[in-house]
Amino acid sequence: MSKKLPIFFAFVILSGVLFAQSNQSILLMTGNVLEGNVTSQDTLYLYYDLVKKSGKTKAKKLDLERVFSINGPNGEEKVIYYMDTVVGNYFTIDEMRFYIQGEQDASKYYRANWTIAAGLPITAGLGFVLSGTVFSFAVPFVYLVSTGISAYKINKNKISSSHLVTEPAYVLGYERTARNKRLFKSLFAGLVGTAIGFTLGQDIIK
Repeated sequence: MSKKLPIFFAFVILSGVLFAQSNQSILLMTGNVLEGNVTSQDTLYLYYDLVKKSGKTKAKKLDLERVFSINGPNGEEKVIYYMDTVVGNYFTIDEMRFYIQGEQDASKYYRANWTIAAGLPITAGLGFVLSGTVFSFAVPFVYLVSTGISAYKINKNKISSSHLVTEPAYVLGYERTARNKRLFKSLFAGLVGTAIGFTLGQDIIK
């Protein structure tokens, strides 16, 4: 018998034990965590039972490429992610951990509230001045582009560990989530501010 067979069977048994456990968490590549009981997986999908607040379960599935790892209630982990440049996975497993940590820290600590504080009066003023022209519709998008120019500074005092800023993968993950949050708030402020200014301008014209 091949020596590889016992290893294969051991892997299958361990995978089965992990899938049978409850109170599991699924760490996604985006840094988000899903709570659910994993039932199985194939070459494309991860299948799990999502436990609702009512106590009922709902069978769901995830694309494997969205999953980094499955974590059991006692700290055991099964890593789904693998490095393969052919499919776009350029990071090693450890680098991907740093990347995800960066995403999670940015999601938790990065605010970008200045985009709203500055955006509302600026876009409202421009919307008011340009309310009689078609250029008013471009104001939110011009503001959106302008807010994306400035650098994304990481405050060492507002992340899970200050030494992480020396890890390139962490910085990339942090900047990705920070950029998305900043752009979302900039677009929100731009649309609301411009709408207010445009409405006031139209009232005066009438």
